[in-house]
Amino acid sequence: GIGGSPFVGETGFKAFSSHVAENGNIIVVFGPHVGISEDGKVGEYLRAGQSGNSSACGAVIGAYNACLAAGEDTKFDSDVYDMQMDEIKQEFAKHAKDISSTENPMATCAYQAFYMVADRIRKIVNTKFGSGKLVLIGGIQINMPHASMDDHFLPLMF
Repeated sequence: GIGGSPFVGETGFKAFSSHVAENGNIIVVFGPHVGISEDGKVGEYLRAGQSGNSSACGAVIGAYNACLAAGEDTKFDSDVYDMQMDEIKQEFAKHAKDISSTENPMATCAYQAFYMVADRIRKIVNTKFGSGKLVLIGGIQINMPHASMDDHFLPLMF
């Protein structure tokens, strides 16, 4: 889902894991992404085929900005047509003010998104799919500014 969050929930993970071969293993790589622009700005990225930078991760940055604009004690109404964004805003509402005072708020947003995603992953996964192993690899995907540069993955959980 947007922001890297596993919106499939417990039911989705159960459905997915029920298709694992007997004695099979599951490897889940998860986390949000963040872009870096050509001039080194975190949270912006020039995507192939576009003429200007856009936000990356746009959902996380959009939720963060909405929370800053709304104020500390704002409760966001649920919108059944935008549930994924609503969940990200609810998560970021309690952290936006602190994030805004960090040295690099966009980098801090990426870490906060990781913590949000990791929390949800821990709540939905289970090992009831057989005798195999479940491996969780979490981190932040870093989209680099040049096509000649490989993107990176910052591992934060194994």
